[in-house]
Amino acid sequence: MCAQKYGWLGTWTTANMPMGETERAKLHLGQETVTVRQVVHLSQGGKMARVTFTNEFGTAPLEISSAHVAFLAAGSKILVNTDKPLLFHGQAGVTIPAGGFAASDAVTQVTPAYGEMVITMVLPAQAIPVVTQHSLGLTATYIVPGERVSDEQFAPPSTPPPGLTAPDVTAPVQQADRKATPIVKQVGPSAATTQGDAAGSPTIVSSYLFLKDVEVDAGKKSKAVVCFGDSITDGMGSTPETDRRYPDQFSGLLSATKHEVNVAVLNAGISGNRLLQDGAGPKASDRFDRDVLSQAGVTHVIVLEGINDIGHGGVTAQQVIDALTALAQRAHAKGLKIFGGTLTPYEGAKYYTPEGEAIRQQVNAFVRANTAFDGVIDFDKATQDPQHPTQFLPKNDHGDHLHPSDLGYTAMASAINVKWFRKK
Repeated sequence: MCAQKYGWLGTWTTANMPMGETERAKLHLGQETVTVRQVVHLSQGGKMARVTFTNEFGTAPLEISSAHVAFLAAGSKILVNTDKPLLFHGQAGVTIPAGGFAASDAVTQVTPAYGEMVITMVLPAQAIPVVTQHSLGLTATYIVPGERVSDEQFAPPSTPPPGLTAPDVTAPVQQADRKATPIVKQVGPSAATTQGDAAGSPTIVSSYLFLKDVEVDAGKKSKAVVCFGDSITDGMGSTPETDRRYPDQFSGLLSATKHEVNVAVLNAGISGNRLLQDGAGPKASDRFDRDVLSQAGVTHVIVLEGINDIGHGGVTAQQVIDALTALAQRAHAKGLKIFGGTLTPYEGAKYYTPEGEAIRQQVNAFVRANTAFDGVIDFDKATQDPQHPTQFLPKNDHGDHLHPSDLGYTAMASAINVKWFRKK
């Protein structure tokens, strides 16, 4: 089965990196057959879907013996009437070569916009020397022993510990003269890794494992915007299990306007990522093709990168500016629109220095001059304290003075001009 005549549209993606050895050792992946269940928050719907699995950082082939998709009831529980197997060239399983990807065959599955898709796969015992992951999933991934791909539930939904209340995620997502429904999902397990404490009980991690993207059949006017960046795009500091990252909230704003219902929003942020140096994932220039330009249906890019380069030192403003300019040129060469985001305040962060602040100001002046981009998103102005513009407004600060709070991410999403996405 193939996609409809307008091809495929990315509805969810993640940017990957190799898992650290200490974390990999704790999970014992490959030592026995396990089933992995993951939940992804879609941005657009369709009548068909396919899932791409990744072994992009692997050094040995990765075998997936079976995989299913369904939709979420709560926690690890699926709606059983939506459970369907994924096939790979008509076969139940697939072996992905080291450094490679594998897209499933299309599955006829009515996929609602903003739905929670559950992807379950079985990994048989095998050598897995390197795990490809996205470390900051902000949602629970369940790992259980054995082949349990069609189980309705691995563990009941968790509740806040005694004495604690669930986080308040009712802050409205609004832009001037517009109203939108808050994006709220049931609060689930903690983002911290937990080990199963009984036979058959799940290990829960907050990383995505061996997943690259989900695509749906595109419509005539479908388009996708990729949000490309570091931990601030990735959503560090937002409430887990609630989809309060700025790209998620921006997607909610688009859904509230009748002209933008066919726009998918894809998050290609990696916490700790840099423009000019490898570290937390490949540097931006090396992953731009894979994480942005290769996305199905991509028409627009939002880039917010550079604060980690500045914070870690050893770079000049011109080097950051040149790197951003090169990304813009590559996007334009592919016919994409690209919007530059100003770097958000960071005074008080652990790696803040006055010298770094001077570089941030120079980079932001370049972005605001708009000589490289198709538009500017002033994330800095949207989140700063007007009385102390080198700092976050207190309500926008997660607490480390580097990452926004849920309300800070709301302010970022509201700073984006939705009218830009009415035309290609």
